[in-house]
Amino acid sequence: MFAVYPHSSPRAMAVDACARTAVTASTRASRWVLVVILVLVQLAGCSRLRLPAIDPTGQRIFNPLPATTSIALPGSAGEGRLGNCFRKLGDPLNVRPFSLPEPAFPEPADPPACLTPVPNTPAAPLTSVGGAPSGPCVPSAPCTEDCKHGPPAILYGNECQMKELCRLPKRGKRGCILLSPQKIVAPVGGEVLLLSGICGDQGYLQVGEPLEWMLTPESVGTFIQVGDDDPGVMHRLARIKKASKQDPSYAFGVTSTKRVKITRGNLNPNDDVQLEKGQTWISVSSPSEGTSKVTVLAPESECWDQRKATATIYWVDAARQFPGTQIVPAGTPVTLTTRVTRSEGMLPARGWKVYYEIMQPELGSFASTGASFVEATVDGEGNATVQLIPTPGTSGTAAIAMRVIRPGGETDNMPPLTLFTGETFVTWSAPQLAIRAGAPSIASFGIPFEAAAAVSNPGDQAATNVRVVMQIPPGVQASSTDSFAQNLPNAIVWEIGELPAQQELDLLLNVTTESSMVLNFEARADGPLVATTSVTVDVFRPSLVLSVAPEKDRYEVGEEVTFNIDVRNTGDRPLTNLQLIANGDDSMLHTPSNLRRVVKPKQDPNTQEDIPLQPGETWPVAVTFIATDPGRRCIQLEATADAGQRATTESCVTVVNQPPPTPAVSATLSGRSRTSVGNETLFRGVIVNTGSVPLDNVKVTMAYDPQLSPLGATDQYLSDSRSGQYMIEWVIPRMEPETSETLEANFQVIGTNPRSTVVLAVESQQGARASEQLQFEILPAAVRQPAPAPAPPNNLPPATAPPMIPDRQPVPAPDQGPAPSPTPRQPAEPQALGLTITGPNAAVFVNQPIRYDLKVTNPSSQPDGNVSIRFNLPEGVDVIRVTQPLSPELGEFSPNGGYIYLKDIGTLRPFESIDYLILLTCNQPKTFTITAEAVSRGKPLGARSEVTTQVFSDQ
Repeated sequence: MFAVYPHSSPRAMAVDACARTAVTASTRASRWVLVVILVLVQLAGCSRLRLPAIDPTGQRIFNPLPATTSIALPGSAGEGRLGNCFRKLGDPLNVRPFSLPEPAFPEPADPPACLTPVPNTPAAPLTSVGGAPSGPCVPSAPCTEDCKHGPPAILYGNECQMKELCRLPKRGKRGCILLSPQKIVAPVGGEVLLLSGICGDQGYLQVGEPLEWMLTPESVGTFIQVGDDDPGVMHRLARIKKASKQDPSYAFGVTSTKRVKITRGNLNPNDDVQLEKGQTWISVSSPSEGTSKVTVLAPESECWDQRKATATIYWVDAARQFPGTQIVPAGTPVTLTTRVTRSEGMLPARGWKVYYEIMQPELGSFASTGASFVEATVDGEGNATVQLIPTPGTSGTAAIAMRVIRPGGETDNMPPLTLFTGETFVTWSAPQLAIRAGAPSIASFGIPFEAAAAVSNPGDQAATNVRVVMQIPPGVQASSTDSFAQNLPNAIVWEIGELPAQQELDLLLNVTTESSMVLNFEARADGPLVATTSVTVDVFRPSLVLSVAPEKDRYEVGEEVTFNIDVRNTGDRPLTNLQLIANGDDSMLHTPSNLRRVVKPKQDPNTQEDIPLQPGETWPVAVTFIATDPGRRCIQLEATADAGQRATTESCVTVVNQPPPTPAVSATLSGRSRTSVGNETLFRGVIVNTGSVPLDNVKVTMAYDPQLSPLGATDQYLSDSRSGQYMIEWVIPRMEPETSETLEANFQVIGTNPRSTVVLAVESQQGARASEQLQFEILPAAVRQPAPAPAPPNNLPPATAPPMIPDRQPVPAPDQGPAPSPTPRQPAEPQALGLTITGPNAAVFVNQPIRYDLKVTNPSSQPDGNVSIRFNLPEGVDVIRVTQPLSPELGEFSPNGGYIYLKDIGTLRPFESIDYLILLTCNQPKTFTITAEAVSRGKPLGARSEVTTQVFSDQ
């Protein structure tokens, strides 16, 4: 009979048995026992300890496990809490608290964590000490959940948490043992290193845990050396045994309490093994073939089904010699032999297998199987031989992969093992022939171009009697200037002779054609070797037409000269890579680049991609130059496109020096041609600065006959210096060029005069003069005057008091006489501006410039001003530019609410017209209408004109 205590080690069960038989002691005696233990531990150098808990009932000395007591010793972390720890035990020594300095060394790190293992693969054979593990834990099979919770683990030394002296860690032992590697193939005489450890609670490897290493009786080989942790004094007091090898098949080990590195004693760091805290190791070797099964056991683990693990080592005695690289002529079979021996190369490895596989099966196959792989058996001579048959008509280099396989046997209980792998190469050498040709894809009509061919030998032997022939198509002229070429009427023949391996030779020829064609090349050599190629050339007829016209024939120096250019495609194929080049003479500079030469490609303004010019399409484009000197100034235009398309032309204008700026002014006077005594009559004068310089102190006088009596006049600019002496005078301080002023005077007719005259005179400070007179007839008053019609609203500016005629009494109204004859009516002034807009005459396409001509006209005899012009902008339509040749500033515009507003015209002279050039573009095929509108100060009805445009797709 025996009792089993759950979660108790043999050592703990012994303590518990003692506790059951012990006499109940007083609580004070128990505390004194704990103090003695505490002092002993402190003298041994441990700063943290976990001990059995005191039974507070007094029935026994200690409580059974897993109940424990955690204490902190004096000065363990410099905090001076020894008295506090003792007070928890009853403070039998009445120790007063004290403080110690902080420790000089940082708090040590926790032991390495046990990561979740991954399935391991057999490691490479080791001749001495193996490589370091990939992580801090020993790779092995994962632990199950059966032993997840075990008894508390006791850790000693620097593993303790220095800042928690009164608490011991509660890390239970899971007891799952880890071992690496679990399977390995090693050469006889080599040395294999095995690593092991025990995984505890919270994923930590346990330190100072005993392990037992055992070699099964049927195994070959012996233990060479077991890991020795060399524990310190505290661990020896804790009864941690020292690792030792008991006999060649049994050894005792202890998991390491520190991190060390195992070396072979050389200067090569690549064969070192890094041993983490919580691991231990053992090395095994065998002088003969066979299998070694090494079992490692954790005797103190609580999980019986996981406290042991077994590693299998297959010891193999073998040597191999793979075949070397071979180079043979094309079509020659190749024999491959691999030699496999045992016992240091003395005995053949009879019955072993060698696996061959050709990596380029298109070059050959094995004779015995007709496939790309074969397995050969090692014969009594130690050779495994196969024959490789090349594929007819092929040449090149093939890689052959090889593997030496030791078959499994019933006597040695070893599975089939792949011991060695290797690779060799077989090259079947032969000459080869290749040819390639090149020529422009598009050629010009009747213009010579150059074609070329390159014949090469990519093989590894020289090609003999090499000959290249190019047949000349009908209607094509071709010749070659190569020294080894023969120019025949219908062909060109290049006699090359021998062409060395890995060499290439270029062949050149000149070709002229008027139609599209195909050039065929054929190369031949002994073997027989044949290679062919061809190249296609398209030919375009001249289809590029260029026309240009300046907007005016005569310009002044410094004035912008605009040339409108049309580029047309008269052919039946699209023209690509189209561009226009304009070169000005010495006195013509392009604006805004300020260069004599400008290049305009036909591209999308947003993406900068080439836009082909479709058949029948016209590309309108304008260039602007500034003439710097007078004379006949010209520009040279050149349009080019792919396939050698080219067109040139010239355009010239006459440039004169600018006349010196002279002041100029004009005056117009309007009023009735007939009136009667007693009526009121209005005279209107319009003064315009027609020069290019401002006018200062412009004096305007209106002289009238005594038969008129002034009633009022425009008060702006009115002067009193000469008014009243049959004359009204205005003084305008300043008039800018192309501005106008309107002055009016209202008179009472007081006497008859068949030829009464009103004279309007203008004179500026700069000497500009102008005058205008108006004669009209004054008739006597009628006998019976009709009832006066309601007076129209007076739109004139407020007038000053009418000037008085000095020393003249008012003339009484004459007697009523017969009714005057009706006054002939004057022709009515137009109440609307003249406005026309015209669009393109030819078809337009997506993303192409669309040209519109806009003209606004003052159809009346009176000046007009503040002329505002706008036109709508449909969806998908955008403005490229607006140009007014005579006044570039009028080309300014601003978008607003779906309309484009042009800059207002300040003054529009009588019967004057102003032309605009508008370039638009549309990004989609559609039909849209452009509506232009214009209003002015003197034409309240405005004007309206529209034009409809259809845009086609460029596909």
